[in-house]
Amino acid sequence: MNLVDFTRIHQNAPNGTNGSKEAIRMLMPEDMARIRQRDLLVEAHRDRLARQATAGRWWRLLAHYAQQRADHAEGQITRP
Repeated sequence: MNLVDFTRIHQNAPNGTNGSKEAIRMLMPEDMARIRQRDLLVEAHRDRLARQATAGRWWRLLAHYAQQRADHAEGQITRP
């Protein structure tokens, strides 16, 4: 990653107080695009996991419903 580091150091003030150090980092546009793309991939992966979990719950409920219907239908057929 190409970083341009501009660091300004404030000298001690005449009254004897300590100076401060301030750092400004600027990223190149390519680096910003890479960071954004990685963030989008992470977000897409989380969304995919959420959809799979939701689909799993839906199929489990549907299977349970189908099993109940099958048991009920089987019970009605075997009853005299």
